[in-house]
Amino acid sequence: MKIKTSLVGAFACIAAPLAWAGEMTVSGTGHGQADNTMHAVAEGHMLVELRTIYDDFQLDDPANPMNGMTGPCFGAMEVKAGAVAGGGRCLYTDADGDMVSMQWTPSGLGADGAVTGDWSVTGGTGKWVEASGSGDFSSLTDPGTGRNVNTVSGTVTLP
Repeated sequence: MKIKTSLVGAFACIAAPLAWAGEMTVSGTGHGQADNTMHAVAEGHMLVELRTIYDDFQLDDPANPMNGMTGPCFGAMEVKAGAVAGGGRCLYTDADGDMVSMQWTPSGLGADGAVTGDWSVTGGTGKWVEASGSGDFSSLTDPGTGRNVNTVSGTVTLP
């Protein structure tokens, strides 16, 4: 009985990381609390300090290892004559306790005021050490409450 149990446990330890291997579609929504500071430079020119603590990411595929991630995103953005520049980083912790580092780059503002742009995986721990991937985001913060909704899409590959 001990041998059978040990073999089952050993197989589970080997097979678990393999369940996440390969390319996965990322599609879902993160929810968090933003603490952004606007700095007016001149008419039509603004610098924005951005910081959001995400308390949950819900992806369309509940088995995706990014589902349920939490953690901070921070950075800065410049808006000048309608053009957007800047960027930042995110450090998320997944349900297994592994961390993934991401980079984000804003490229525009939506009609609703959402910041739009691109994200990419830059490293991490555990399953994220050699991960790669990228996609798009649309991040909208309610100015009254600071609640943020970040809609993401793209692909991630875990070796």
